[in-house]
Amino acid sequence: MMSATGLRHARYVAPIVALAILVAACASPPSSASPTSVPTPVVTPNPHLAAPATAQDVFIGLGRAGLRMTPNTATAGIGDAAVVTRINATYLDWPLDVFQFRTAGHLAEAIAGWDTSEGPGSGDPAISLVGLNILVTWGPRTIGETPELPDERRAKAFRELVAALEPLLSPLRARTVVAIELAVVPISAPTSAPTPAAKPAAAPETTPAP
Repeated sequence: MMSATGLRHARYVAPIVALAILVAACASPPSSASPTSVPTPVVTPNPHLAAPATAQDVFIGLGRAGLRMTPNTATAGIGDAAVVTRINATYLDWPLDVFQFRTAGHLAEAIAGWDTSEGPGSGDPAISLVGLNILVTWGPRTIGETPELPDERRAKAFRELVAALEPLLSPLRARTVVAIELAVVPISAPTSAPTPAAKPAAAPETTPAP
C-alpha cells in the first residue's frame, strides 16, 4: 500500500510528466507541405491539312466536326489520272463528293473554266468548294437543268460544311448558287530592305602653310 508521502509525490509527478509531453508535442517541427503540382499546358493541334491532302482525311475531318454524312462508295483513279480518289456520300439527302486531285496544279487545270461571279451552270452541283488539292461538291447534277437551290435546312447545313472545311483546307474558293462568306487569309506585307547607314562625311583636307 502506498504511503501518504508517496501519494503526494505521485500527485506532483503526474502533472509534470503531462506538461513535458505537451511541450515536446508543440516543439516538434511542422510536417512539410506537399508540393503543389503545376498543370501541364494542353497543346491544341493544328487541324489544317498539308498538301497534298487525302480525301479520306477530309472526310474524317468533316465527321469530327459533327457533320452527319452517310458514306456510299470510294473509287480510285487509274494510272496517272488527275483524280486520285473520289469518296461519294450523302449529306441531308444530297450527294456529297470529295475529290482528291494528284496536286493542286491538276485541280487548278480542272476548274480553269470557273467563273465564280456567275455561279454554277447547267448540270453542275449547287455547291463546289476548293482548297489545296481537294474539291468538295454537294448537290444533285441534272444535265440540262440549273442547280437546285438549297432550302432553309440545307442552307444552314451549307454554312456548317464551310465552317468544317475552312480549318482543314483554307483558304477556300467557292462556286455556289447561294452567297457564302469565306475566311480571308491575310497576306503578310513584304519586309522592306533595311536602309544602309549613311557613310560619315570625309573631313576636308587641310593645305599645309608654305
